[in-house]
Amino acid sequence: MIYRRLVLRVPRLSRGFSDAKSTEERVQAELLYQRRVSRWIFRGMCVAAAATGTVVCLRNPESSIYNVVMPFIRTYIDPENAHKLSLMALKLGLAPVDYSVDPPIIQSRVKDVVFFNPIGMAAGYDKQVEVPLEVLRLGFGFIEVGTVLPKPQEGNPKPVLFRLHGSKALVNRCGFNSCGLEVAVERLKRVRQKQADDPLTKDFMIGVSVGKNRTGDIIADTVETIKGVAPYADYVALNVSSPNTPNLRDNQRREPLIALIAVAKATLDDVKAHNATFQNTTKKVPLLFIKISPDVSRKELEDIADIALVHNIDGIIATNTTVSRPDEVTEDCKIAGHPAGGLSGRPLKKLSKKLVYDLYELTHGKVPIIADALEMVEAGASLCQFYTAMVYEGPGLPSRIKNGLAQLLLQKGYSNITEAIGAEHRRRQAATAAPAPATTKTQ
Repeated sequence: MIYRRLVLRVPRLSRGFSDAKSTEERVQAELLYQRRVSRWIFRGMCVAAAATGTVVCLRNPESSIYNVVMPFIRTYIDPENAHKLSLMALKLGLAPVDYSVDPPIIQSRVKDVVFFNPIGMAAGYDKQVEVPLEVLRLGFGFIEVGTVLPKPQEGNPKPVLFRLHGSKALVNRCGFNSCGLEVAVERLKRVRQKQADDPLTKDFMIGVSVGKNRTGDIIADTVETIKGVAPYADYVALNVSSPNTPNLRDNQRREPLIALIAVAKATLDDVKAHNATFQNTTKKVPLLFIKISPDVSRKELEDIADIALVHNIDGIIATNTTVSRPDEVTEDCKIAGHPAGGLSGRPLKKLSKKLVYDLYELTHGKVPIIADALEMVEAGASLCQFYTAMVYEGPGLPSRIKNGLAQLLLQKGYSNITEAIGAEHRRRQAATAAPAPATTKTQ
């Protein structure tokens, strides 16, 4: 129809026009012009259709397009720019949206707070509180933004991210780059206002990781940051375990940790006393978590467990990145130039699982632990966090893990995730308590 209308646009020739050759040339020129216009319209329609199809595929969590996109990004785009690209894609709506209803079997509880979906995005991805709702729409049940600091701070000199492809791991030495408390709080306010009207995310949690500036005092910085973010956070995580801030890990020791927890709890109590309404999901004072290193000694771990019990900590995030280098990453580290910083990803799993298992045992299962997926749940974790896995598996991963976790729970005979928490301990205890099989002597 478009082409026919274009053809009818051939102008009438005036009665006084007598040059037949010139007339033919004009007609041919007009027809040629119309053909060109038709081609460009057709090409434009093809491009628009392809763009629409691409957007539809990108927004589908199960789309196979990421089997092409993710390897391309890892091969041709450096980690820092890939991270920026992913944030931009989320802002532009070019990322998957999980519209599915979370299976009731995976619903978990930490203290008196219900997490409809126990799969969360770890701190470090959305450091500047730019896309928390967009991340939740990927299929996560909660996100931890930050780490938020009192004052704006540049990170370490680039490069700060290194992929270890063979090990599916990542080394980062970002160094707490932060937009600062004032900007973070303004963004949290806007996020909470939008979340209240968003049916996909309104029931999900936003936690905030808090830390100290390089030259700051951890007590003063923690108090200031908690006062600012508490009205908008469902939980506050004390980050005392990043390996990229000098001397920060010293605060995992007994006396400094007790002092830090005491001021954090006092600050939350003060916020509760002076804040009539909380604008977070729970509508009440946020939970208090501590985030620990996988490199702590057995004595330090025992102290942390004891402190968590005595001081009624709401949860322990196990774990941050490690400065150790397991044998399996030796070759990849050599290829990457032996970068300094914290290691995360698949090589950290064994170390983290042991720490989760030991923590559950030391706290007698009374302190919720945040780790990553079913093995961790059976070892004692109540919630699961990940970040590095998405670098290698793509943005459809949270949806797949959520649904896969529900299927595994059913296959193993659990009626809900609570039954699975710490199941490995109960199996070992049952095996230890079981009487040895009787033996008979033969003559």
